Amino acid sequence: MTTLQPRTEQFLRSLLFFSGLPENDVRTFLDAGTIHSYSKNQHLYFHGDRAETLFIVLGGCVKTYSQTIEGEESVIALVTKGNMVGEAAIFDGAIYPFSACATEECEVFELNAALLKSHAKTNPELAVKIMSILADEVIDLQHGKEQMAIMSAPQRVGCMLLKLSSDMIGKGGTFTLPYDKSLAASNLGIKPETFSRALKELKDYGVSVKGSEVTIENFERLSEHSCVHCSSLGGTCRSDKRFPEDQTKKSA
Repeated sequence: MTTLQPRTEQFLRSLLFFSGLPENDVRTFLDAGTIHSYSKNQHLYFHGDRAETLFIVLGGCVKTYSQTIEGEESVIALVTKGNMVGEAAIFDGAIYPFSACATEECEVFELNAALLKSHAKTNPELAVKIMSILADEVIDLQHGKEQMAIMSAPQRVGCMLLKLSSDMIGKGGTFTLPYDKSLAASNLGIKPETFSRALKELKDYGVSVKGSEVTIENFERLSEHSCVHCSSLGGTCRSDKRFPEDQTKKSA
């Protein structure tokens, strides 16, 4: 049994995955899960490993990536606090399609997938949540492909900044990048120097950067610049609550 700190349990209960589930299920998952700490560059799993564990990031950042035989690496996603990694574990007999490692010291809540699947067989609501998670993953991949095709580098960087600041309240604000700029560039499919130039161009739209600190003067102004070539509709954007509900063009 895992004894969670009250603050950690409260945080996990606040996540969409746990919210709304019967208390018996939530209690079972929280008690059965374990918390592990990973150091920088330590792997959670490798591509090809049996997918038996679902991970929820409690702090820090996890990188999922693919690698060619010759060692060329492609960053698939940068997973930060409150998000899941290792969703392949939901399927029987699955393997992890990508590798996952910590980009810095991080803490992760780990849940055995067998327990999750056994509860899903008798709980339709849990099964629906699992399918929703997978659907969101597909949508994110589709939007990423779309953005690489039709959005400029500054627009894509602006979209990323809007995602990272989506939990902030107010017209604007300052936050810390949860990963270094070279990783951010790789995740967007651009070179580090292109990423730096894009940040400079975004100064005209109220974005300023000092080290790892990013300030956005006006979220809506940045959104108007970054989202003009995005097809994401109301209700599918991580920054929805920042803008009027009848607005249909938002950041991905």
